[in-house]
Amino acid sequence: MSDTSYHHGDLRTAMIEKGIEMINEQGVNTLSLRKLAAACGVSHAAPYSHFASKEDLFSAIKDYITVQFAAALKESVKETGETPEGLVRLGSAYALFFVKNPEYFRFIFSRSNITAGEGREYEPYDFFKEFMQKLLDKMNCPHELRTKTMIAQWAMFHGLTAVVLMLRSNAGFEWDEIVPDILSNNYLLIK
Repeated sequence: MSDTSYHHGDLRTAMIEKGIEMINEQGVNTLSLRKLAAACGVSHAAPYSHFASKEDLFSAIKDYITVQFAAALKESVKETGETPEGLVRLGSAYALFFVKNPEYFRFIFSRSNITAGEGREYEPYDFFKEFMQKLLDKMNCPHELRTKTMIAQWAMFHGLTAVVLMLRSNAGFEWDEIVPDILSNNYLLIK
């Protein structure tokens, strides 16, 4: 048993969180449900009550992160709706979600084979796309520019997030203050 054994609460969520941590520290190939059980301080059979296999755990991790990420994006624009201010809040929520959970970023975008776009469902991107369509309608953006504009905005959010995660520990910034400022001052869309 581990020194940090699991005692109460939601074992499934605890195993998902510990699984993300272990994957980021040791890699996907070294993780096993038996090692996960030991790290959580439970019997080696306990993970099988929640996950049929390591692949099932990976799928659960992907779903767990995706649900939280989508919820953070949706919450960020409840007050503003589809406005330029809402776009800044949406981008800030994107970056700050992963600043608070850097291990999620590494897992979701490098280990889970996320695909989005036409015919593929990925709730955070689907919400972003719907938001952008409504904003671009309000701005009378030509239809031929909409897809490129959406890709450019998503790329800005994602790229800014990657840079912030790279710099986060040694840049000396309060990211929750500077990310909205960066986004507000660099959007061609809202200038």
